[in-house]
Amino acid sequence: MASQSQFGSRQNLVMLYAFLLICLLEVGNISCYKILVLPGGGSGSHYLYLGKVGEHLTRAGHDVTLLLGHHNDLEKTPNYSSLFTLEMYDTVMDKTFFETMNSNVEKTLKGEFSLQLMSTLSDTMLEDCKRILQNEQLLARLMHAKFDIVVMNNFMNCNVLIAQKLSLPYVIVSTNRPFVQMDTSYLGLPSPVSYVPGAMTGLTDKMTFAERLKNLFFQIIAFFFFNFVVFKPYDDLKQLHGIQPDIGLQESLGKSEIVLFAVDWALEFPRPVMPNTVFLGGLLAEESSPLDAEWKDFVDSADDGIVIFSFGSVANPGAHMPIAEMIMEALAKLPQKAVIRYKGEPPRTLGNNTKLTEWMPQNDLLGHPKTKAFIGHGGMNGVYQAIFHGVPMVGIPLYGDHYDNFARLTSKGMAVTVNVGALTSNKLYNAITTVINEPSYKENAMRLSRIHRDKPMTPGDSAVFWIEHVIKHGGQHLRPEALNLNFIQYFSLDVISFCVFIIFVIFVFSKKIVLLCFRWCCKKESTKEKTN
Repeated sequence: MASQSQFGSRQNLVMLYAFLLICLLEVGNISCYKILVLPGGGSGSHYLYLGKVGEHLTRAGHDVTLLLGHHNDLEKTPNYSSLFTLEMYDTVMDKTFFETMNSNVEKTLKGEFSLQLMSTLSDTMLEDCKRILQNEQLLARLMHAKFDIVVMNNFMNCNVLIAQKLSLPYVIVSTNRPFVQMDTSYLGLPSPVSYVPGAMTGLTDKMTFAERLKNLFFQIIAFFFFNFVVFKPYDDLKQLHGIQPDIGLQESLGKSEIVLFAVDWALEFPRPVMPNTVFLGGLLAEESSPLDAEWKDFVDSADDGIVIFSFGSVANPGAHMPIAEMIMEALAKLPQKAVIRYKGEPPRTLGNNTKLTEWMPQNDLLGHPKTKAFIGHGGMNGVYQAIFHGVPMVGIPLYGDHYDNFARLTSKGMAVTVNVGALTSNKLYNAITTVINEPSYKENAMRLSRIHRDKPMTPGDSAVFWIEHVIKHGGQHLRPEALNLNFIQYFSLDVISFCVFIIFVIFVFSKKIVLLCFRWCCKKESTKEKTN
């Protein structure tokens, strides 16, 4: 018995050693990279999107550091403190800044376009960049950490300067689609104005003559605006701090190993792309989790279903009471229950069917079978959550890419768009009842959902794969030669000029030959007549 027991113990020990050996071999096959993630600022959808990329990288076994300003949204994502190493810096994007931004955004609820919004944001990001580049202790810590790569948001131009200051390769993660007026110029993407709509035009890929003219005009104006207004201060900072001063910001952006865009072909119009361009839409959309007691009771009591209204973090309907009253009046007419993200005093038109809340589990509510429609401003994250769960939308675009997102959703039959400047209670009510009662909207939403979900990898796995790929192999094999050509070479203007010159020479030479032959014939004929 003793010998059998000893044999069994030895056998178990051998199995344990074998198991540990296998584990060691597997661990040896896994590379742990040190990755610096630069979301830019530390608030809103950009922060959440880059944070989600970092979360997937951490779960894949990598060591991720997040660079954030002290005024950030960490309280909304408490797990980030345990997932990442956090590097903090003193940012000018404080509470006062966000209050100013919100007041400018809320002007759009009145149908006003605020140039002050873009000016304030641009000035603040530039000041933030100056602070970071002057923070020698912060840069020294980042340099000492010896990162393998930088993953950055290109919305904040300073991120490129930080990566170049640290002499590190970098990957751009854009929270939008390729901007024809900006991104395509440093990616080498062919972008014919005839069917590739420019950013913030609200156009589709089927354009009339007038729309193609508008598209061309927007692209020309935006090209000069970005190159001579937006990029210029950062070119000056590159010179001031000696950060690869021989190349400007635009060319620096083009040095990215690869660019991941927060869009998917389920929503986008077909257009040319390059191997160094990867679409990564729907990163923040996921299967819904069970609702907690409060929200479960609310949904379960809705016999006719629910509708969701949210402007996300960009605007608060309660900031402009006439708009708030108009919205509540429309929602009160619905047989469905409504939940709206709202802050402030309840409007007098608030119906018994409407729940006001400062926060909601948006993804989980959209994934509930009782959800009939989603009313929103058209932020990319919310749009892809609606597509993922197959929920038709009513769009009230406010600014920027919101118009482009709803131009695509509307053209694909998943949404109805209402202009905020012409918004009335009846228009909003009719739009909501249309997408709920007309079956084609739900059918199209489910069709887009199936297309969006049918892919070999999830957006998170795809992000991890491509970032690991360029760490191991670099991205030069994915970059088109177009990035090394100047304007004349890219459009073959030199070749065309040469061909035109040759044709001209041949034409002139042929003309001279014909004239000489004609004169010779005429001279011969004249001589013959004289002889006769």
